Amino acid sequence: MKQTWTHPAGKAMPSNPRAWRPYLALLIAACMSIPLAAPAFASEAASTAKPKWTIEDKANDELPGRRIDIRHGQTLRAAFIYGQGQDRAYLALYDDQGRRLTNPGLDPDGGTRGRFPHHRGIYVGWNHLHSDLGRDDLWHLRRGEQILLNRIVSQSADGDSATLVVDLNWHSARRDDELRGLLLVERRTMTLSVDDDRLIVDHQSTLTASRDIRLEGDLHHAGTQIRVDADVDEVRNQTVYLWEPGDLDPGRGRVVSDELRWVHFRFPLHDQWYAITQINPPINKVEELSWRDYGRFGFFFKDRLDKDESLTVNYRFIIEESQPPAAPGDARQRQDRSIRQKADEDHRAFARLHPAEPSE
Repeated sequence: MKQTWTHPAGKAMPSNPRAWRPYLALLIAACMSIPLAAPAFASEAASTAKPKWTIEDKANDELPGRRIDIRHGQTLRAAFIYGQGQDRAYLALYDDQGRRLTNPGLDPDGGTRGRFPHHRGIYVGWNHLHSDLGRDDLWHLRRGEQILLNRIVSQSADGDSATLVVDLNWHSARRDDELRGLLLVERRTMTLSVDDDRLIVDHQSTLTASRDIRLEGDLHHAGTQIRVDADVDEVRNQTVYLWEPGDLDPGRGRVVSDELRWVHFRFPLHDQWYAITQINPPINKVEELSWRDYGRFGFFFKDRLDKDESLTVNYRFIIEESQPPAAPGDARQRQDRSIRQKADEDHRAFARLHPAEPSE
């Protein structure tokens, strides 16, 4: 008995394979017209994908010179400022909405902005730098001294971090020798990442002397420091510092110790509160901490370098939103204890990356 197949509509289907072809064509066309639903896990993965870091060297439409923008996703988190019209190179910082947190020192036309405009972002310098050319001030840069970009060594960015490496030339105001007044070359490495909504900036400077050098001066005008936006100067009576060891005398802006581990600064800006913690690992030399209520702070030490000798310092800056300081009393003590506990944890983590050199 000849077998037949039945169409869902009740029609008999032929058993001859050749006769199936029109039906197969209709079936394939129907299948192709039905949109396939994407797996649920694919859309979830796309929504939770981490923003990528990017680095872009570009013209600066806000200040003299050029800028190297460092973005996390679409948000500007830092910019390395350099070039014509800038007598020093520095790293500017921004919050998670792309609003500036650090002092630019200049306006778009090159005029100075705010009090102490030579304080700009995260920067490095010494106001007494002695060499065979005499004494130069590589902090204020008022007599023709300069800290200029020599070259961009490398830049890399991915989903985890962004790293910019540059070489900077430190020039004396006197340039009457074969080195054109070159005092030292700085290899500056800046690595940015985000951890638990906190911006992490690892800042390394390796100074290599072009001649015999003495790094001297005073703690308020030397070292690796940071200056927040000049607008904070208007509310400096509200700002708060903590440091470790915590029992050290504040000394009107001067804290003396060779065991300084971190400094934590809270300040209001953009109608909210922020905190910046600078971590000083055991490998660094340190003598004093400089702090000012308007938001300029950092660690200081003196040293000397023979020609071609190098010195390396590593600091970590942690930038985050913060609660305003609690009223004095038990609430402030509890708040400060919590801040100290977290800063101690941050110091231990960074110290594991840069432990003290083993004793001989």
